Amino acid sequence: MTPLLLPSEILSMSAQAARLLVESGDGDGALLYLALLECGGDQAKASARLRWEDGRLRPAWQRLAGMGLAQPREDAPPPPPPRDDRPPEYTRGDVAAALEGEPEFQGLCRELEGMLGRVFTDSDLRCAYTIYDHLGLPPEVIVQLTGWAIRRERRVKNSPAACPRMPQIQRLAFQWKRLGLDTLERAEDYLRRQEAVDGREWAVLQAVGVAERRPAVEREREYIAAWVGMGLSDELIRMAYERTVYQKKAMNWPYMNKILLSWHQAGYKTPQQVEAGDKPPRRSAAGVKAPPRDFQPSQERIQKNNDWLDQFLEEQQRGGGEGVL
Repeated sequence: MTPLLLPSEILSMSAQAARLLVESGDGDGALLYLALLECGGDQAKASARLRWEDGRLRPAWQRLAGMGLAQPREDAPPPPPPRDDRPPEYTRGDVAAALEGEPEFQGLCRELEGMLGRVFTDSDLRCAYTIYDHLGLPPEVIVQLTGWAIRRERRVKNSPAACPRMPQIQRLAFQWKRLGLDTLERAEDYLRRQEAVDGREWAVLQAVGVAERRPAVEREREYIAAWVGMGLSDELIRMAYERTVYQKKAMNWPYMNKILLSWHQAGYKTPQQVEAGDKPPRRSAAGVKAPPRDFQPSQERIQKNNDWLDQFLEEQQRGGGEGVL
């Protein structure tokens, strides 16, 4: 006997969302998307429903955001480290024993000293041993992590000679551990995505009205990474920025993100496609004259269109839409 399905027991998924999930081959992303659908887009409920550790949940969420199927976790700052995340107080003797008895750790320290251009102090060695022993990151991942930390420090400080300190690298290692970047394959995939963001970062900041060259702050970079992951052009981002400022009278990253997500869901890739999608269908009934090709809408009509878009985005945020959650 076929069970009776009540309306509340039926989930609706757009064909585009299904295609994106299938093409990505991302099992965790698909499970998270289904949990979001089941929970009506409630981020906290979906997270609780899956009962995943943060090291598994955050990467899946970032990948969904990159596909345009979820919004960045605006209301969920990174959770504090769990109690057992606090590293042990390694002594000088502990580190000395590791250097003498573990050739792998000894070789790693030599590699890191060469990358950073200095001989490690006792404090530096304790940081390196914390990453190696407490976090358990493989040496090849630690080398990738250190290289990324060096590149980021030089980009932020705009200096080819800048180098991070070992406590900075240790903090970054804890982030990587929470993100599940504990294999060379995952680390390299993450770095490819970060380098793609690096290549677009300043152009996107210019598109949103930043006049003085600077690196993006962490929250800005999360949005930029999501937009780059969706394949949005600088021109489309600029158009969303102009509409945001028109509606909000100032830059508003969450509001602008909703506009871009809605365009991505609609399949818009260029400003021309957005403009065409904003136009009402041309009426062909007899006796009704279509507007001329050089017709320019009035300010009143533009305001109505923008008001409609504002209302639509608010409904999407309340869970009324089926695409971006």
